[in-house]
Amino acid sequence: MKVLATQAVEPSFLQVVAMGLVTVFVVLICLIIIIKLMGALMGNRTGSTPAASAPVPAAPAAPAPAAAAVSAAPNKQQLVAAISAAIAEEMGSGVEHIKIHSIRRL
Repeated sequence: MKVLATQAVEPSFLQVVAMGLVTVFVVLICLIIIIKLMGALMGNRTGSTPAASAPVPAAPAAPAPAAAAVSAAPNKQQLVAAISAAIAEEMGSGVEHIKIHSIRRL
């Protein structure tokens, strides 16, 4: 009786690369499915899904000549007041805590 010698066959470089790519994409697809399922479950738990909620009305468009108004700015006090109010709102503090030294167009 003849005994067959078993040899370990090593995979080629392309086989290793292909298996790695297949593994990565299979795991990514599984993650996508899991995240979508969790989103559906959480949406049902809260009672509303983002797609089912009422659409938010669009904000009115800013007037186009606003840039021209900044350059002309006949009333600089209103411009300074508007800029300081916007900065105060962004910083979360009052207007009295802001001191504007100069306003330059960028």
